[in-house]
Amino acid sequence: HPDTAAADYAKYVEEACQHYQRRGESVRAFIMEGGLSVGGVILPPPGYLARVARAVRAAGGLYIADEVQTGFGRLGSCQWAFEYNNNADHTFEEDAIPDIVTLGKPVGNGMPLAAVVTTAKVAQAFDDCGVEYFNTFAGNPVCAAAGLAMLHVLETEQLQQQA
Repeated sequence: HPDTAAADYAKYVEEACQHYQRRGESVRAFIMEGGLSVGGVILPPPGYLARVARAVRAAGGLYIADEVQTGFGRLGSCQWAFEYNNNADHTFEEDAIPDIVTLGKPVGNGMPLAAVVTTAKVAQAFDDCGVEYFNTFAGNPVCAAAGLAMLHVLETEQLQQQA
């Protein structure tokens, strides 16, 4: 039923988190595409992502939003698919803001360019590990220029408003 769909579906994740906590284990992450693109852009019910994110964080994990295919205004009314998951009253819950967002294909409009956006807390935890990030495409000026051009066209041609 539409009125209970968010709670009904989130219950599976909540129960899985509780299961691992009872075993003395923690959940590391929950990753989800805000609009299941390969399945036909199936959107989760309003409030689902916030409920799931609360359960995962309570179990020690992070909420990761996969915006590789659905980001950059492709849904029209919002820049990111996770934003589309407002509550039924069109309010947005802070809990639905991801700890990590992955961006891919559309960043470079076909060029090998991707990005990871995190909260300051996640970035600091990564830095505290002393691990230096390495990527074979890091610093590629041609791909970086393609990414900047894509962002320029997205904004100046108001592509999100036309999606």
